[in-house]
Amino acid sequence: MPEKKIDSGGKKQAPSKKGVPDTRNLLKVSQVARATGVSTSAINYYVRIGLLPPPVKTHRNMAYYHPSYVQMINYIKRLQLQKHLPLERIKEIMAAKMEIWKEMDRRVYAEGKTRPGELGRESKTELREKLMEAGVRLFSRQGYHSTTENDIVRLANVSMSEFYEIYSSKEDLLVDLAEEGVRLFRARVAKEIASVHDMLERIKIAIPVAFQLIVENREIYTLYLEGSVKGDLPFERKLSQMTVTIAEDLRATIARGVRDGTIRKVNPNIAANAIIGQLIRLANYWMEDPIKHNIDEITRESIEFVTRALKPD
Repeated sequence: MPEKKIDSGGKKQAPSKKGVPDTRNLLKVSQVARATGVSTSAINYYVRIGLLPPPVKTHRNMAYYHPSYVQMINYIKRLQLQKHLPLERIKEIMAAKMEIWKEMDRRVYAEGKTRPGELGRESKTELREKLMEAGVRLFSRQGYHSTTENDIVRLANVSMSEFYEIYSSKEDLLVDLAEEGVRLFRARVAKEIASVHDMLERIKIAIPVAFQLIVENREIYTLYLEGSVKGDLPFERKLSQMTVTIAEDLRATIARGVRDGTIRKVNPNIAANAIIGQLIRLANYWMEDPIKHNIDEITRESIEFVTRALKPD
């Protein structure tokens, strides 16, 4: 009787049949279709014409797909719907991406790293953290437009297939970085104002936190404001939604301050959007010439502006 293997969780595993691939970490075509919103017939067509690499065949009518196919198909949809590219042009782009992917896989595996799906591989959380760190360093050092996905996976020391497990493109990485910035801002502010009951004081505390994060992540903030993909409306909407999230936090704080008397009677929606707009303009003013325009002075003037605007009569 063949010896059973023990996995990292201590559970016994039945040995794989000789010559049959391990499909535990792979997806059926129906699962890929549900995840992407693309029909199974379209996925099979993409494989036939070479838009996608061949899946793992276990039987004549059964195939399994690596999770990275979800990101690849989403990328194809992006090129079709947002860039309006024909399939032949998309095929060229995907062929180049797959060559980079294969080369990066060969390089990483040659250095002794486990293959996707094998025991000991890094978790998605760890992969995401490594890719985000590499993205921030590269975007800040050489600029977003000059950074390629190949640059990112090399610095993060991961394979291209692992990159596609987390992101469908560097645009998605940029959005994740911007969203992480918003989460970090809200977490820092929440910690600073935990024991502060005056709503105006809470807003005054949040302003220097916002400017400090902008200083720490200048390149990301620049892209966030400009919209790194010209004409890519869904991408720009994602970035704009982050401003809406912060504006909603501010609106709720102002509304509460109006009710308890720590802020004068104003329309919370108008006041929140006016303040956010002014702070964005001042952030842009600083970024036009960070040496000439002193961020500390800008922060002080911003706090004074908000105080005059919201202080009770």
